[in-house]
Amino acid sequence: MLNSLKNLFRRNLPAKILALIGAIILWGFVMNEQNPSVNSTFTVPVYTINEPEGYHVHYDVHEISLRVRAPRASFTSVNATDFKAYLDLTEAVEGSNVIKVRTVVPQGFEVIEVSDTTIEVIMEAVIEKQVPVDIQITGNTGAGSALEGITASVESAKIKGKKGNVAKVAGLVGYLPLAGNTDDFSSKVKLIPVDTGGEIVGDIDVTPAEVSVTAKIMNGVEKKIVAIKPAFSGSPVAGFKVGGAVVQPERLEIIGKADILGNINEISTEPISVDGLQDNATREVDLVLPDGIIVPNKRVSV
Repeated sequence: MLNSLKNLFRRNLPAKILALIGAIILWGFVMNEQNPSVNSTFTVPVYTINEPEGYHVHYDVHEISLRVRAPRASFTSVNATDFKAYLDLTEAVEGSNVIKVRTVVPQGFEVIEVSDTTIEVIMEAVIEKQVPVDIQITGNTGAGSALEGITASVESAKIKGKKGNVAKVAGLVGYLPLAGNTDDFSSKVKLIPVDTGGEIVGDIDVTPAEVSVTAKIMNGVEKKIVAIKPAFSGSPVAGFKVGGAVVQPERLEIIGKADILGNINEISTEPISVDGLQDNATREVDLVLPDGIIVPNKRVSV
């Protein structure tokens, strides 16, 4: 019986082989006619993997067009979220990097075309630094009162951000509104990062984001206009002397209790050193204020 089966298999073997090949070709033709390969395009978001710590990652191309090919029936079982595009930042360094776009598609799909094969990625270090806090006053106290002074809970705070942005920050400014108060009060003040020109610097994290400021207010006060008297120390070069001084402003308004104001006709500056001078000079100097006296600005130019 075994021999009979062998003979049956060998009989007309070439014709049988040709028939098998023909059947395969016919099957492929039928399948191609019934389920042909077609092309389609998907818009795919681009994401990153293996981002190094301590860096801000920036790239402008966040979506790409992905053209794929597959049997028509394959498209019925997939949607756009099955197609992926990503950037591997394992070897990225600070500065500009050109990174190859990598794609992931479902089984049976072939990538024909990618709108962006590479994307420029900018890596910028994220740094921290401590900067001074400057509390500025807005508005006025109530009638018969004046601001004696303010105390902030911190003198400096930490900022964090991209290296380029952090480098621009000269300090942190907070604004305390007096809002007609006549008694001491405390308030939370938001800190704003600014550059040397007072312009706000964006994309900066501040810790703490706000500080507590206490304002001390003096009541029962009056005002008086007095002259400013410059004071000097040291000696100029031999053969020279201080011939005169111009103060800006020449006079200023002082605030205090009536019994204190009555005894004050002028306010002196801190001593200005003239050691070694032999020509005109300009100095910024603080005023020497008696106890209980308040001035809007205690620094003058001589």
